[in-house]
Amino acid sequence: MSSGFEFDVFLAHNSLDKPQVRKISAKLRERGLKPWLDEEQIPPGKAFQDEIQKAIPKIKSAAIIIGAKGLGNWQKLELKSLISQFVNRNTPVIPVLLVGVHQIPDNLYFLKEFNWVNFEQEDDSRAFYNLEWGITGVKPTSNTKTITLTAEEWFNSGYNKGESGDYQGAIADYNQAINLNPYNAFAYHNRGWAKYNLGDYQGAIADHNESIRFKNPELHLPYTHRGLAKLALGNYQGAIADCNQAINLNPNFALAYTHRGLGKYNLGDYQGAIADCNQAINLNPNFALAYHNRGLATLALGDYLGAIADYNQAINLNPYNAVTYNNRGWAKYNLGDYLGAIADYNQAINLNLNFALAYHNRSLAKYNIGDYQGAITDYNQAAQLYSQ
Repeated sequence: MSSGFEFDVFLAHNSLDKPQVRKISAKLRERGLKPWLDEEQIPPGKAFQDEIQKAIPKIKSAAIIIGAKGLGNWQKLELKSLISQFVNRNTPVIPVLLVGVHQIPDNLYFLKEFNWVNFEQEDDSRAFYNLEWGITGVKPTSNTKTITLTAEEWFNSGYNKGESGDYQGAIADYNQAINLNPYNAFAYHNRGWAKYNLGDYQGAIADHNESIRFKNPELHLPYTHRGLAKLALGNYQGAIADCNQAINLNPNFALAYTHRGLGKYNLGDYQGAIADCNQAINLNPNFALAYHNRGLATLALGDYLGAIADYNQAINLNPYNAVTYNNRGWAKYNLGDYLGAIADYNQAINLNLNFALAYHNRSLAKYNIGDYQGAITDYNQAAQLYSQ
């Protein structure tokens, strides 16, 4: 890396091209170069554009990566700053055309004056050779030393992958961060959350145990999320105990009350569940999950109108939860509002085509309005999904 620069190349790209850009970043590190990739360098809670502006003076060159979808919004902003830097300090700017892109788009005509790199396939050795040459200004040799990410960079990458729903990728990155720094309580906590989202509840509990052991500065978080994993495993007493601990540490953490309420609900303590959800709502009046969980308890108590009111509020705050529509439909069904119930089951199924319980419940409602063929069709669909 050239003196005075912390990074060799800035990878400006459309987020839709992230998988290929990650591969390019990894290959460049294998060739002894240190790329600047947003998900590895921007910590959680920081503004993208502010961090990009701070980073640009530390970077030796810029690669403008163009995929089939063109430039992203952030990339357009990055490009203006990069071109300005190029003019001011002669920074190399290298257009990079991904697989399937054969020429620079007409709306980026000003990039056509630069010699570009074209990937004919994802692992294109000729393209990587040319890209390294453009970055360093020197024709590559085979004498390179792999550049590895720091623990903090692996952590940032894991966090951003988790936020995008790539839980497997997040776990892999947190593994790397923990290998480099086995005392990072936040890395264990976040890896545990990713495992939970993949259904690995025992693995999640193990990671939250480590986060607690290493004194996570926000200790209420691993207790709360360990409690959630215990809920998923049916250990309701253990979940309540963990949420109690979280509430002792942070009495204003609404999520802990909500999860404790769910534990009480599953043990048949419906009034206790309602009390916990009330507390969560007092702390956060816009907490959809608290209204949803309170609706479970009011429904169990036979307060169907109260349950519908809670589910209405939950849906106003989060209209994308299929379970909420299904549960509201069940409350309406119990009030004899079969058409209203069917409308809710329709919405639940639109959000989740594999929601067996919604098909089952809709079959009951259709039966009650005399739509026997529709009821049979839904019942068969539910049976097929249950058998999978």
